Amino acid sequence: MGYWYKNDNPNLSDEFMPPKLLQDAFYRALQGFPILAGHIKTDNYSHMYVDVDKDNLNMPVYTDTTCDMDYSDMEKIGFNLTKVPVDLYGTHGVPVPSKLSNGKIKSANIRILRFKNNSGVLVYSSIIHCVTDGYGYVHFMNRWAEVARWMQQQQQQSNDVDNKMQLTEHEYIHDRAIPNGLRSNKTTALSASEVNSILNGSNVISRWIARLSPEKRGRLIKKWEEENDSTICFFHIPSKRIEDLRSSVQKHAPPDVKYTINDILTTYLGIVVAQAKQKAKTDKEGKSYDAAIRKLFGRRNDETPTEFNVLININVRSHVNHPDAKNYMGNMIIGKSTGFPYNLIQKETTDEVLAPLAQKIHQLASEPHGEYYAQREFLLDNRPDNLAYNTFFGRKGKKGMLVTSNHSRFAHYEVDFGSGAPAIVRHVPLTVGTYAYIMPTNPKLGGYEVELKLAPDEMDNVIQNTNWMKLVDSYERCS
Repeated sequence: MGYWYKNDNPNLSDEFMPPKLLQDAFYRALQGFPILAGHIKTDNYSHMYVDVDKDNLNMPVYTDTTCDMDYSDMEKIGFNLTKVPVDLYGTHGVPVPSKLSNGKIKSANIRILRFKNNSGVLVYSSIIHCVTDGYGYVHFMNRWAEVARWMQQQQQQSNDVDNKMQLTEHEYIHDRAIPNGLRSNKTTALSASEVNSILNGSNVISRWIARLSPEKRGRLIKKWEEENDSTICFFHIPSKRIEDLRSSVQKHAPPDVKYTINDILTTYLGIVVAQAKQKAKTDKEGKSYDAAIRKLFGRRNDETPTEFNVLININVRSHVNHPDAKNYMGNMIIGKSTGFPYNLIQKETTDEVLAPLAQKIHQLASEPHGEYYAQREFLLDNRPDNLAYNTFFGRKGKKGMLVTSNHSRFAHYEVDFGSGAPAIVRHVPLTVGTYAYIMPTNPKLGGYEVELKLAPDEMDNVIQNTNWMKLVDSYERCS
């Protein structure tokens, strides 16, 4: 994730996001998140885990550099990081060893990029998903910022001992005993299709991948993704337009259902992406490496699905019966999908078409998933090769699927290191499958920003979709 901070007072260039303050605060915040200094390992049964050895810590990569660009230069190009050398701000989303990491996979990578004359700062942070999810990630970022503000206050009041404020302590739990204790072998409660969707990837190749070291697995994924021909586009949607659409679609909802903005945005994205993929001239098989992997996994691109799948990521902390779940900072999300019938989404996108599909998304997001999560944990613990399969094939995205992630509920714009809130927060473009990120409302701009990644010809079709573009007031295509 990239957090952009603008220095509006050039007279305070030395005091704006001071390098030593940020670094000291980072290592102090790390005390509450020791898992970020752990080693990623696999055991003899192919289970991946994080080993935190206090005598041999695997400290995150932390760099602070200055570039020749001014912050205003980034404003002019719409904060498009594809126009900035990747070695200046960090790496993409695949966890692989690098020269900076001494050949090891790091749980966290922090890059501070300072623009000329300290006109602004980009804080780029990456934490791998096997360590935490978006919920835990935002907690860490806000803790880091909270510690920085506290340290700044201590420096300003160094002589006023009586009025120095104490650093608030929080409970951050990383012990896997919480999710492990929720595992249930009562798989009879799951439907056959649900069990199938979890255990859908067991074959000799997936078992081989599961036995690879994390480093080798990361390199293999990265090699696959380097062949991915894709483009990123950021769409800004005013709050009033999406709220007006929500209100209009709500008239066709069941009496006891109230659609959320997220329901409507996710539904509309699913329809638009499905239409764009269908209209595209080709649904590419991929280059030789990609085609070979698909063949090994038994996946073919000549399948003819009747539905377009929309997957949403769901935080299940509130769904499980555990008093400390809300303080658990590990990965506690599940991906659940629902199908949009092609014979419906091929029609004009009216309120009558949107309503039943929004109902499917709403139901998926609202229903309790605690039992499903417990049984899923049990199944994957016994069959870790299925997780390896989904890591590979899920990243690429199967034909006819959109993966969505809703960050609009996260406090990204509260990450204030003492020099003010970020001017803009963006998920740094990745090379992962077909996906959409719904980002939180920017306090200065209002509305929502959607980051969409598709094949170039598919993105052309999205931009040419007049219904979708009526919602959008501006967009920036990055690659």
